[in-house]
Amino acid sequence: MRLGIWMVGVIVLVAGAAGADGPVLFSDTFDAATVGPQWQVKEGEWQIADGALTNTGGGLIVLDQQPGNRFELEAEINFPGNWMSLILFYETPGDYGTLYFGGGYWEYFEMDGGIIADYIQRKDPTITPGVDHQVKVVADYGRLTLYYDGVLKGEADLRPRPGSRLALRNLERGGRVRIKSVRLSRSAAGEPKVVRGLQPEDLGQSAVHGETGLEGKLGPAERLRGDLTGGLELKYGFAPGGAFESRFARLPLEAGLGKYVLCDVEGDGSGNKGFIIVHDRSGEQHLAGVFTLSWQGWQECAANLVAFLESPSHKQRFHTRWGGDENQMIDFPITRIDIGVAKRGARVRDQGQIRFRNLRVVE
Repeated sequence: MRLGIWMVGVIVLVAGAAGADGPVLFSDTFDAATVGPQWQVKEGEWQIADGALTNTGGGLIVLDQQPGNRFELEAEINFPGNWMSLILFYETPGDYGTLYFGGGYWEYFEMDGGIIADYIQRKDPTITPGVDHQVKVVADYGRLTLYYDGVLKGEADLRPRPGSRLALRNLERGGRVRIKSVRLSRSAAGEPKVVRGLQPEDLGQSAVHGETGLEGKLGPAERLRGDLTGGLELKYGFAPGGAFESRFARLPLEAGLGKYVLCDVEGDGSGNKGFIIVHDRSGEQHLAGVFTLSWQGWQECAANLVAFLESPSHKQRFHTRWGGDENQMIDFPITRIDIGVAKRGARVRDQGQIRFRNLRVVE
């Protein structure tokens, strides 16, 4: 395993009420005199003006509502002259995954510790400022489908971030943005079909390993403790400093197909990185899920396999895929799954414990 490479208005709250699609979680048409209490202003000045949430000159505002991993967002937005972020997975002002709209372009990228990663830009002359546009995003475990004025624009992949929220960011000196409505609902799609879930008989073949440095050499196997109901335990203790370390549980879980790996994880708030690695039949390993352990309590974590189902175009080689036949795609069946914790520079402590349960591959 070479995991070390990737380390270098009117408000309606009707959770459970049925909408045209899935149950509505939140809706705001900005008819009130002031910004509603569920909107948290982080930067800049936001106000209600002429029936719209408005910002001029830059700002960040967060909706205090966790949408989960499968949701639909609809908004009517009058974009500024420069750039604006529609943040689907907000953690902090420097940690989020976003769609980004500017004159003639739409983009998506990850922001980690204030550094942009996985940046993709798409040219589109219909992305225009100063005009009301209907934007709809369907999010399915990080796979996003974008509709713009009722037209399908394409798909994007952003990392699901457990416990994240929605946010809006107007670029500093970006001009005036007006949001006339926001509607957030659960996905109307049915629950995904479970292809294979971790079983009690699998635990006898499971083990915990440690890894230090970038050579991919594993430490001795240790017993995995805990159970499938209360959670399997993964304790870790990293040395101070920046040298790479990780600790993970390796689990036999064979699946002949799948789009996502799902797992409930009890976070410890350490700020270290959690990860999910999928092994295919050739022995190639795919770093399909990464999340910051910023929360405490149980959250559903997801690894999106869709981006790994085909080899990259133009024979690119990604640091998230290594070993085996090195064809940069998942060759089914999946044979094993690793769930672990890796040291992160922005961590708040070196020692901790996570627990995980309900590990499954779904389609």
